[in-house]
Amino acid sequence: MAKKKKNLIGLPVRRVKEKIRAALRKLDLAMLGYFLVVILAVIVGRSGDYDLGSSNLHGFALTFLLVPAYLILELLSLVNCLGGFNWIFSGFEAELLGICDLLLGVVVWLIIRMRGRDKGVSYINAARTFVLIIVAWGVFQLGCCAALWLWRNGGFSSFNRHLGVKNAVVGTSGEPR
Repeated sequence: MAKKKKNLIGLPVRRVKEKIRAALRKLDLAMLGYFLVVILAVIVGRSGDYDLGSSNLHGFALTFLLVPAYLILELLSLVNCLGGFNWIFSGFEAELLGICDLLLGVVVWLIIRMRGRDKGVSYINAARTFVLIIVAWGVFQLGCCAALWLWRNGGFSSFNRHLGVKNAVVGTSGEPR
């Protein structure tokens, strides 16, 4: 008689596949959230000049866009250096950062989906948790943009004068003192 194959995992194979499919669906939703936060950050980041050294309303969104984009930006810098190109993205920084973030997100999403079937549910859940941390950080940064906008436009800017000269006392020449 032929010996029966043992299931070493302890669960039926169909149940393992169902768990992997459910984990991949949750990962898909987390990545969708990441893509939406990146798009919102690009929209907010386009509202002013690319200047992270001063207190700008859109600086929080640009900081969120900049951190994940570093890997892609380094690769673009290498190609620019080795190829002798002179790529200039002045005026389109938020869009470039958003494209880099979306590209990185798609690559990570595809890698996790392909390797997740082999690695198992815990691998997918760990990746989803990391993506959710990034999404929460992005939502926090956009919330900081909203709070700063409310602070400046809500009538309480006189309590925090270092955030800008929008409501500063104007002299006779029209320039802030």
